[in-house]
Parts: sequence; structure tokens; C-alpha cells
Amino acid sequence: MSDGNGLFVFDEEQEIDSSTIVRKIKVLTVEDDLNYQHALTNSLIEIKLEDNCEIEVLTANSVSQAALVLSFHPDIALTFIDVVMEDDDSGIRLVSTIREVIGNADMRIVLLTGQPGFAPEQQIMKSLDIDEYWNKSDVSAEKLQSIVTSNLRTWKYITQISSARKGLQLVLDASRSINSKHDMRSFSKAVLVEISNILNVTEGGGIMCSTQSDGELVRAHISSANGCFDGFEGKLVDNNILLPEIYTDFKRALDEKRHVFSEHHTVFYFCNREITVESYITIVQSDNKISEQNEYLLKVFSENVSTGFSNIALLNKLTELAYTDVSLNMHNRNWLTREIKNMNLHEQYQTRLLVFEVKQFEEKAFTFGHDFCQKLLKEVYKNLIAIFDGYSARIAIINNSSFGLLINANFDMTDEMIASLIRQKCIITSVKQYADLRILDLALSSVLNIVPEKIISIAESSLSDSHSTSLTYIKHTQEKTDALTSRYSLMARLRRVIGAGSLQVALQPKMDLVKLTPVGFEALARWQLDDGSFVSPEVFIELAETAGLISELDSVVFDKVLLTIDKLSDIGVNLPVAFNASAFDLVDPDYCQKILHKLKDANISPEMLELEITETQAISNYDLIRESLDKFMALGIKVSIDDFGTGYSSISHITEIPANTLKIDRCFINDIESNANNQYILEMIVNLAKRFNFSIIVEGIETREQCEWVKTIGCNVAQGYYFSKPLFFDDLIEWLKQYGKV
Repeated sequence: MSDGNGLFVFDEEQEIDSSTIVRKIKVLTVEDDLNYQHALTNSLIEIKLEDNCEIEVLTANSVSQAALVLSFHPDIALTFIDVVMEDDDSGIRLVSTIREVIGNADMRIVLLTGQPGFAPEQQIMKSLDIDEYWNKSDVSAEKLQSIVTSNLRTWKYITQISSARKGLQLVLDASRSINSKHDMRSFSKAVLVEISNILNVTEGGGIMCSTQSDGELVRAHISSANGCFDGFEGKLVDNNILLPEIYTDFKRALDEKRHVFSEHHTVFYFCNREITVESYITIVQSDNKISEQNEYLLKVFSENVSTGFSNIALLNKLTELAYTDVSLNMHNRNWLTREIKNMNLHEQYQTRLLVFEVKQFEEKAFTFGHDFCQKLLKEVYKNLIAIFDGYSARIAIINNSSFGLLINANFDMTDEMIASLIRQKCIITSVKQYADLRILDLALSSVLNIVPEKIISIAESSLSDSHSTSLTYIKHTQEKTDALTSRYSLMARLRRVIGAGSLQVALQPKMDLVKLTPVGFEALARWQLDDGSFVSPEVFIELAETAGLISELDSVVFDKVLLTIDKLSDIGVNLPVAFNASAFDLVDPDYCQKILHKLKDANISPEMLELEITETQAISNYDLIRESLDKFMALGIKVSIDDFGTGYSSISHITEIPANTLKIDRCFINDIESNANNQYILEMIVNLAKRFNFSIIVEGIETREQCEWVKTIGCNVAQGYYFSKPLFFDDLIEWLKQYGKV
């Protein structure tokens, strides 16, 4: 290939024919109706794709299963999600998790419903980033073909653009590094380092050499070397320095005057024909296999190397691709991130980040279309430029509906300016429109020592947290930063703790109120930090649910429960232990079988266990959970409905809930001696339980008076701090001695 304006010339490479390679494209279906999912899966498998592609179908029958599949398969192209699964809004919450928690904006999402009137299409499409919404009955085989083909085509374009942008940004950063060098030695060393970075070389190395002709003899002197070639600088390239296959490709590059790519090495040939007969060879040996994408990136990078300092035009083009939103012709999120990254500490203290979010943008896009919204964004951008003219503001679009602006920390945001910003007049196709904005004001001094990418995410999260309020101007604080970063850090630590199985279990005794002896225990998860303090269960359980880790957490706790039962049995204590299971576990059709396998492996009788599930979980997932509870009771594992009396439909379902015991929530016990209403409710629950042959356990007993009162109305079993707090195993043994159990 020849470039008359460039410094170097080199030949084009022959392309490898990949027409015979079959590529798998992953499609996920999340559906609790197994019959419908089976039919959908079979139909998907039958779909024929172009470009040697085949569909690989992944399945999940619940949100928790879907979260696990998504964690193992981040490259899923298309997902079909049932709206109603464990909860009425399970599918919607899963979409929110994919888009907002996982941050996957490339995946195409098709929402399915068997209840057309439950979630109107317009409402869902406005509020969430959903590509299509269909009634199950309308999805014929022909329609499915159309849905899959169009969405996979869109996904292909999006992923290609995303991959190209990341690669080009990597190349751009490498180009910046070499272009900052102003002599051949440092330039060549930088080239070797950056090529090694692109290939992720750890044990290989590279050399840069220049050639000179002596008649028909061509000599190549090594000017720079690194990695496994360290120490060869100044030497001539020969077959004693290079492996035979690399030396062969080196000779071929010289003879054919072109680049040569191989599986574990690459040889670049650069020729400066206009200035000198000298040519340059760069050889890099990689311990990792050079992928097709990396080969492409190396070819792009070689353009920069070949032109050295003179190819400013190419550098500007790459800069535009990496740091510009081409469709809007304005700086993008990458550019704003780089601006923050390039600041020193003093500059950060002197800078604020303002985020401007166009309100109801998704609704506008749904109602008026993409072109209208593009024009609206351009008008808002022009307005912001005009309003902040003269203040050295730097502005970029950071997502599809928000702008980020860097400005001096001392800039005075007056009420008049805020008023002009939050409601802007825009002229679109000669028609006056108004754009309403919300503003977040974040001082960079409140996010010191946080990477720039996360600073922008923190700003967006802070703005998102205020959606439920009517605020249009939000001042971000250091406390908000601390809360967000602490939560993120705690979630990462929880993931490691669960993976290591290092959560602990404490047991709280259940007492017979007549005999005043222990009759069982409740197992409670405890997370102790390295400093000896404990994280509240309410905090880390909610985090586990948010991160899709609740099933893994429950599994770790259950394993600890089995070990504890075995240790108690060894010292002659054979009392049942209650464990908690989440709705995510109970809607898993295989959960009961998994528990049974663990019991058999541990040689523990099912009668030594009692399953506890909250009343709210039991009712909100009633149809699915009832079947699971029936299985546990058939095994001989007792079932307790925890926090009874706090749910919203207990009476209507009490005769149908598969359970042995009702646990009365502590909220009815706190002031039972003086609260006539709680006394009446408690008596009613006890009578109701007796009427339907439920056992009763009262939680939260903290005083002797409470103990005596619940005993007088017929409650025979209770737990609470009056008897004992939750105890770890060694402390529990000491406590049991007073009852002659040890």
C-alpha cells in the first residue's frame, strides 16, 4: 500500500478467509412457564442466520437464575424476558438490573407477557430501555424470525461500534505515547512498549532495528530492545537472536517489503523512500496468541508508527473517533473522562462538574422519535455553550440524555442562572419547544482519589437517587460520595466473603415456656469484619439481593447449619435448627432436590431442620412457593412462616399455606403489657392458629412480663433476648450447660 502524503510505505496484507468459521450468537430466555420456554427454545434453534452464525440458546426460569447466567455470559446478544415471574414486576426489575446494575447497554431486550393488560407497552417502553414488547400469543414462528433477525442485526452493529471504539481508543492512547517522544531512541522504545501493551505481552519482548544496504547485502542493526530481547541493542539481527520461524518471517518482510503476522509474533516493515533508503523493522514476540482483532489494531497502530510525527491528520481522525460523538458532533464521555484524568490535585480542587439531564427524555424519544431528540440535544448543547460563554467551561455529552460540564469551583450558580438552565427554549424545525433540565452540582474536591470513570458514574447515581423528589437542582455532598463508594466497596467485599464461604452462623434458642428449656434454634447469618465489628444483616442481605448473590449466600449459610447440627449431635444435643430461604431459592424447581442431596451427604435427618420464610415472600410468590413448601414438608422438614401478622393478605391464605408454625412478629410484643390493640391482635392470631392447627412461636421476648403474658394466652414457644441473644457455637455450648443439655 502506498500513501503519497505519508512518511512510510508498506504493502497490504492478504486477508485470511474465515468463511468456514461458524460463530455462535447467544440468546437468553427468562421464563417461568417451562412449556412456553421449551416451545420458544425449539423455535429459536430452528432459526437460520446469515454470515455463518448459529444461535446458542441459554435458559433461566427465574430472576436469580438469569442473574447467574448473565454473570457467566456477558456476551449475550438478545434476551427474551417474561414480565411476570416470581413477582409481578420480576421481568421489569431484571431489565433494570441489566441496564443499570450490570451496565450492559448493548444487549437487545424483548419483553414478553401473557397478561396484555398488566403492563401497557407504552408505559414500559417509556420508562425502560426495552427494544420490543410482545404478547406471547402474538409471537408466531414467522414473527419470531423477524424479531430475532432485526435485533441481532442491531446488536451486531452496536457491538462492532463499541469494540471498534475501545480498540481505537487503545490505539489512540498508544499513539499519544509514542508521539510525545522526540528522538529515535525513546520513540522506538515507546513503540515496542505500546505494541506489547496491545498484545498484552508478559513474557515475550521486541526489537526495533534499522536496515542499511551494502551492495546486495542488507544489514539490520538493533536500536531498541525489551523483554526477552534485552541486551541485544547495537547487535546485528541474525538467526542466533531470533527463533527460526521469526527469522524466516523477518527475511520475508525485508524481501517482500510488507508486514508479516503470525500466531505468536509479528514483523512490521516501514520504508522511508522519499527521505532515505533506510527502512525500519519492528519485531514483537508474544507469549499470548495474537487474535484477529489485535492484528487489526496493530495494523492501525502501524499507520501511526510509519508516519511518526508527521501524520497529525490520522491522529486527529482517531481522536475524533475515540473522543467525539460523531452523530452530534460534540465531545463524548471518553473526552470528559480524559479531561478529569489529566487534572492534577490543585486543578481538581478548583473544578466543579455540572451534570444536566434532559427530563423525560425517553418519553420524548418514544413520542417524537430519534431525529427529534437528536435535534433537541443539539439545541440544549448550543444553549449551554451560550450560557457559559466566557467562563472557560468544557462540555461533553455523557449519555443519551445528559451533558457533563467542567467549570471553575468558584463559579456562582445564581437563582437566575439556575432558572434559565432548568427550562430552555429550543427551536426545532422552526417550531418553539421547551426542554426541562435537572442539574447536579458536584465539586471534584468531594471525589478525590476516585478514578474519573467512576466520578461521572457517581454523579449519575446521585442524580438518579433524586428522581423521586421534585428537586431540579441537586448539590452533591462528600457524605453522598462516602455513602455510594462505601456501598460499592461493601458489595465487592461481600462477593469475596461469600465466595470464600467465610460467613458465620449464630444460633438463637427457642424456648418451651412451660418447661423453660430449649427446644430448638434459629440460624442467623453473621458477617464479621477484620476489625471485629459486624455488618448488620439487614445491610448485607439487601446488598446480596441487589447484586444477585442471595442464593449463594443462602447456600453458604445452609452448609454452615449442617456443620453446626453435626457438631451439636457429637455432644448429644439433638434439637432442630431453623434456616432461612429466600424467595429466589424457593422458586428454583431444583432447590428442594439440592437440599436433599446435601442432607444425604451430611447424613442428617430432615427432622433436624426447619425452613423459615417470611409471610410477605410466601404471599407475593404464592403459587410458585407453595409447590416448593409442599416438597419440603413431604421430606419431613417443618416449615415456619416468619414475621407473621405483618403481611397484607395473611387471613385469606392462612388455610392454604403449607406450613407447620406461625412466628408472631416482634412488633406485636414490644409494648404488649400496655397496648390493648396489640393484645387483641395477638390473641386473634393465636386463636386463628389453633383453629387451623398451627404451632405458635413468639419472637422478640425481652422481659419476664412479656414472657408471662404470651404464656397466659396459650403461646408455648418463644425466642428473644430474655432467654438468649444469638450465640456462636462455643458460647452456645456454655449456655446449654445450665439446662443439662451438655
